[in-house]
Amino acid sequence: MSRVERHAAEEAAIMAEKRREATEADVTGGDMPKKGKRKRKLTPFGRFLDILGTLIMVVALLACLGLTVPKFFGIQSYVVVSGSMEPAIPVGSLAYAKPVEPKTLQTGDVIVFYSTNATSPDGTVPDGTSPITHRVVENHTEDGEVITKGDANNSSDIYPAAYRNIVGKVFAHVPKLGYLAAPLASVQGKIAMVLIILAGFLLTEAGNRIKR
Repeated sequence: MSRVERHAAEEAAIMAEKRREATEADVTGGDMPKKGKRKRKLTPFGRFLDILGTLIMVVALLACLGLTVPKFFGIQSYVVVSGSMEPAIPVGSLAYAKPVEPKTLQTGDVIVFYSTNATSPDGTVPDGTSPITHRVVENHTEDGEVITKGDANNSSDIYPAAYRNIVGKVFAHVPKLGYLAAPLASVQGKIAMVLIILAGFLLTEAGNRIKR
């Protein structure tokens, strides 16, 4: 074989090899694995930002779920603004109440109701009236009312709670969550919560980008 023929054969082999590599790249989408490439790990500071951002998002989302999800099951939540039920239900707690047949209430049950002197003669509740969370002392079924008392109070409430003013029976409460629930009732509070969740997401993203 002459030198010219040998050179032509080498050129043909090189071109064939290039066509084979191009075909493999098309099949794999152009992402050929690179040897020796190792996954980068987060630095301590990056890991801190990642954990902090995740924690903020989890707490914020749990708070939102705790305020919204119960409503789908007919459960209402109320902020405890006074210490009349301490230590059982501290100030700032979020109390969950579900509808109940007033005649079935027993001594010791905690209920949410509107005071008789705060309602209109026809039983309607004026706007801005705050509900009361107290414990049942007596249930007068014949009169259609219950006698209530706050755990921290020395005597029973002056006005009995009429059946029509009873909102529901408290079955659970979460301490401190009421402090968050009150601001979230406003438009500004909802916007602030969205911004808090966004801040948590950005912290997580920043932590993931800070690599060794």
